Amino acid sequence: MSQEPERTYPKQGVALYLRLSIYWFSLSLVWGGMISIVIQSIVAKISPDKKDLYLGWTLAVGALISTLVGLVIGTISDRSRWKMGRRRPYIIVGSLLTIPSLLWLAAIGEATPSLSLVPLLMLDFCLIQFWLNIATSPYQAFVPDMVPRSEQGKASAYMGMGSLIGQLGGLMLCGILIQQKHGLWLICITLSVVLFLAMLFTVVFVHEHSAVDNPAPRMSFMESVSSSFKAKPSEHPDFFRLIASRFVINMGFYTATEFLFYYCKDTLRAENPASTVLKIMAIATVSGLLGNFPAGIYADKISKKRIVYISTTLTGVAILCFLLTSNIAFALASAFVFGAGYGAFQAVDWAFATNLLPDHDSAKFMGIWHAAFTVPQVIAPLVGGSFAYLFNEGALKASVAGFGPGFGYRIVLCLVLLYLAVGTFILRPVKERIHAKAEGQA
Repeated sequence: MSQEPERTYPKQGVALYLRLSIYWFSLSLVWGGMISIVIQSIVAKISPDKKDLYLGWTLAVGALISTLVGLVIGTISDRSRWKMGRRRPYIIVGSLLTIPSLLWLAAIGEATPSLSLVPLLMLDFCLIQFWLNIATSPYQAFVPDMVPRSEQGKASAYMGMGSLIGQLGGLMLCGILIQQKHGLWLICITLSVVLFLAMLFTVVFVHEHSAVDNPAPRMSFMESVSSSFKAKPSEHPDFFRLIASRFVINMGFYTATEFLFYYCKDTLRAENPASTVLKIMAIATVSGLLGNFPAGIYADKISKKRIVYISTTLTGVAILCFLLTSNIAFALASAFVFGAGYGAFQAVDWAFATNLLPDHDSAKFMGIWHAAFTVPQVIAPLVGGSFAYLFNEGALKASVAGFGPGFGYRIVLCLVLLYLAVGTFILRPVKERIHAKAEGQA
């Protein structure tokens, strides 16, 4: 267990929350278009017939790397003694070393299609996950480091806003540029520039105390690795119940979004699936922003569980509509409902985690919390991709032929409904902390 330094908080307000959310915006920009359009387009180009399986494998191995790196680097960051702070050095190194991997991704995507590119794509995606999570895990500890618990609902709303706008921006950027000549090069260069600028902004304008006198016990690298995987759920039951709930709910979100391109292409039979994905996500993002701020503000005033219940209900209704429709216009209308629910979840997500966060090893436990964001990326594509392949191209294809094209993706949407219901049920016993506004500010 690491003793946390005595905390004095900077002046709270919109300026601080915006500064904290800039890097999260850049990460969301990268992942928003990367998973939904770029990786899916590259896989479909390499192997049109087995795209479901190869997409699942690629996303799964990458997310596994993300999870392991996040846990280990979070623990190392908590014990760091850098003069510029416990978090910023990792943000610098991780961001800079992500850029060559992004450029390699463009080279792979622009190469002549061949199955020999599949292992190279997987390797490069693992490198992107590795380096970017060197930065992400310590960065996530900025909120508990700099925002008192009584104000974290507001800060979470700005993080959610950064996430939603970043996802929309990533989709718009990738959706437009992917159709241009050498579009993958344009995408990866642009993402690299945005990531670099966001890193530079964060390092300069998010002021972190020196960690030279960090009271956390010194550990060797192997001791830190071992400590990363030592956490007793029995000591923090509500925090780990929240993680379990977030894990299952994110299984639903990732099952829905990671196959959205193929759903539009094969199930809705959209003439331009990339454009349809962009429209769906643009609508969902706009409605998400409408649901984001009220949820974030009220997260500090009312039950956070209640906001999650509302969120999963709205997204569940939208998924049911996606499941039943073959009409693109109706799918676009359903996207508005989905976005409102997802935006509310994004707003309360950070606030709920930091509300229940143990009082020590912030980055380590935020790394565990982040695993409930990344591990679903390992499992959801494998489960969803297997079901989709089974009904679209596999043994059960003939038995569902009368239900129309791309029926496997309707089965995938049934899984989403199940995940949302189970994740909401797991959350029921969680008890939230109530914090008075008595914490000091510098």
